[in-house]
Amino acid sequence: MLKKGLILLLAVALLGLFAVNTVAATKKVEVTFWHAMTRANLDTLTALANEFMADHPNIQINLAYQGGYGDLSTKLLAAIMAGNPPVMAQMYEDWTMKFLEADALMPLGDQLSPATIVDIPQSLIESNTYLVNGKKALMTVPFNKSAMVLFYNTDLMKQPPKTWDELLQVSKDLTVVKGDTTVQYGFGIRPYTEFFIQFFHQAGGKIFNEDMTKCLINSEAGIQAMNYLLQLKPYSLYQSAYLSDPFGAGKVAMYIGSSAGITFVASASKGKHGWMTADLPAGSINGESMIQGTNIGVFKIGTTQVQRAAAVEFVRFLLSQKATIEWAEGTGYLPVLKSAAASDAWQKYVATHPDRKATTNMILKGFVYPHQANMYNIRSEIETAFEQVMLGKATPKAALDAAAQKIDSEYLSH
Repeated sequence: MLKKGLILLLAVALLGLFAVNTVAATKKVEVTFWHAMTRANLDTLTALANEFMADHPNIQINLAYQGGYGDLSTKLLAAIMAGNPPVMAQMYEDWTMKFLEADALMPLGDQLSPATIVDIPQSLIESNTYLVNGKKALMTVPFNKSAMVLFYNTDLMKQPPKTWDELLQVSKDLTVVKGDTTVQYGFGIRPYTEFFIQFFHQAGGKIFNEDMTKCLINSEAGIQAMNYLLQLKPYSLYQSAYLSDPFGAGKVAMYIGSSAGITFVASASKGKHGWMTADLPAGSINGESMIQGTNIGVFKIGTTQVQRAAAVEFVRFLLSQKATIEWAEGTGYLPVLKSAAASDAWQKYVATHPDRKATTNMILKGFVYPHQANMYNIRSEIETAFEQVMLGKATPKAALDAAAQKIDSEYLSH
């Protein structure tokens, strides 16, 4: 009787163990991904997440829209302070520095194959690598990246300008004045920081010294860039709003803007005139383009090891050649792998979408902002100086000197 009881107990225990294991095997690991994507960008991200989940039935990717980038940043900081961030999220570099101060992120470099890391353009490796505990570590990975390109009206010019001198001359030639009214501007200037930094960098400028204790925006390169833009201004539509609409309407012949605006330019120009993108006109030192956009990070606080492992799998998927091409085709952002940009699949796409040729060129020779936790405020000071000069309220030297002094005293460590 005792023997039969033991056998019965053993059978019940095994049955219970089998039931627990069955539940464990069928239960999905949930990975919440906070983002700021909308419209076609969200549609493409959703399609990629569904594609990933079809191949990983044990992982559930929960895409959670958090509003614009400002809202996303605020919510992420609050969630970190509360100890309950999402498993993964989009983030800019200056946000990342704050998250690292809270020791909230897991490093991703040691989760990727050496082949994948080598395949990422060097500028993007730099923007995702941080000094952590005295050592450099790849903490995040590139995601929705765009480059600055020249948009030009192909009905007005066969070949776009290739240098600053040519840009100035073509802008002058294509500006049309009737009476007291300028009916067509050769160029467009939008007073935001990245627009100025683009010219500053091409003149050889560096925003900070090596140890980031001094702002160098008022260097010779800064003065040169400001003076050049002052030369362009009489032949430019100057406005704070995006320039895709006046370009589409034929009021602006050319402008420099983010490749993320390609779909807006296409829509605004449809049925009115031809258009194309081109590599940026080169300055005195280089013709490099500013690379913008967010990266992806995985949080180690408030998450489980299983969730982090699942998030890493999704990161690896997004960094596959196939996925980065799908993302670029569906959104207008750039493929973030050198092999993807050179692949037959991407080249075939570019052949039918020639406006993407320049964007591909630019990401391979791009530059990024240096890491600075106060970059948001620093950008604001540079933008103010830029606007003051363009509006005739200050000379290039006076405006840049004042900006550099304020940045040094309020935002840099000494």
